[in-house]
Amino acid sequence: MTLSDPSTIESLIQALSVFSANHADIHGWKLRAKTTEGRQSLMMSTAMNQIRVYQDRRVTDNSYEVELFIPTADGQQMGTAKGSLDPDSDLTAQLTTLSNNAKLALNPYFELPEKPTADYPEIPSADPNLLEQLDASHEELLQRIQQHCPGLTSVIVNSAELYCNRHHEVLITSKGVRASKNTTDIYFEVAMEKDPAPNDQEVLKYWHFISLPEADIEHKLDAVAQETLLTLTATLPPTRGNAALLIDSYAISKMMAAVASQLNAQAEYFQGPHFKTGQRVTAGDSLAGSDQLTIGLDPKLPQMAKSTAYTDEGQIAQPATLIENNVVLRQTIDSRMAQYLSKEANHIVGNLVVSVGSESRESLISDREEIFEILDFSSLLVNPSSLTWSSEIKLGLWHRVGQPSLVLKGGIISGNIKESLQAFKFSNQQVKRNTTGGYFEPANGFVGPQHMLIWHGVSIAGQQEN
Repeated sequence: MTLSDPSTIESLIQALSVFSANHADIHGWKLRAKTTEGRQSLMMSTAMNQIRVYQDRRVTDNSYEVELFIPTADGQQMGTAKGSLDPDSDLTAQLTTLSNNAKLALNPYFELPEKPTADYPEIPSADPNLLEQLDASHEELLQRIQQHCPGLTSVIVNSAELYCNRHHEVLITSKGVRASKNTTDIYFEVAMEKDPAPNDQEVLKYWHFISLPEADIEHKLDAVAQETLLTLTATLPPTRGNAALLIDSYAISKMMAAVASQLNAQAEYFQGPHFKTGQRVTAGDSLAGSDQLTIGLDPKLPQMAKSTAYTDEGQIAQPATLIENNVVLRQTIDSRMAQYLSKEANHIVGNLVVSVGSESRESLISDREEIFEILDFSSLLVNPSSLTWSSEIKLGLWHRVGQPSLVLKGGIISGNIKESLQAFKFSNQQVKRNTTGGYFEPANGFVGPQHMLIWHGVSIAGQQEN
């Protein structure tokens, strides 16, 4: 896949070069271009959950973004401004506006990184089927949805959405960087309610995938159907000052991404909460029986949301272990932060890789006399600064002596990640999940345990027991 109109990018490069030549104060520029081609299907069900597509469309989008870098006359500060370009409008006027804005947004001076001397590695970041046969891949997924839904019993499939996309991205800088990559993604959403109606509770779930093999559509549909029926018997959880909690890979990925964010050198530069090399990531000593946390970033994993050959600065992306056995080994440092903090840049980026444990989910549930398993959060909010989190329970199970006794819904559950890392166990099942990014959460690729048992640093505000 390539840009839908390669001549446009060359025209933008020429315009930037001419503008820079006519404005001696411009130190450099960065240009990003992206072409997206997609297929979108909106569905509803008729009798017996027969799925009908009522709207089907092709979409194509081209976007161009430029960032200008303008130092002050004394060379002590650097002004930057970023904005979208419309190639069909006056480019000089658009660049002049960006130039004026850059002079108002000043930070300490930094040098733009040069083009890497080595070649970028080949990273299989896209699914070749989606990339080469978008329509056929989309039709295959539609057929699987239409074949599976009629077999769902005691529920009504109200609606579903399926989006398949392929993208081509290009990064070009005034320092000679010229890098590109292809990516793909799938978005699937479904809403169900119990059958027969009337019903006042609809369950809506959505997922992101990067490839067709990852898109376990049938399993997702079955899980939503089960959740829809469980919701009918749910009750408020009991209040607990310190609860034992079992969470899945969705919550694990969000919490561990928050931990990893404090390993970014930018957090240190802005004097926010951050971890330093050699520091423990726990609030205190590990409690008896706890696992130890090991986290890394890997940009080379095939068909993942954060797989890439290059960084945002155009440098070659590097993998590394960041935390080993609860101890920080290194930060992630780009070229700009390296200059600000007088450190060496390491260009570590990529997908989050978290160590797994040694026990199964069933073993973890039997580990404590009472365990609250969260099947779904209403809206899991993780604070990357305080490393705390909270959410209403959308659906959960109250396990007592290894057996589920009640279905839970409502109440507020909250926790402190650093405290929880003193007393936790990961399951031994490794899973892969992707979030492609959007309005509500950033892109994230995760390879790690399916479940995590926590028995410290978590509380539940629910109903008082008699």
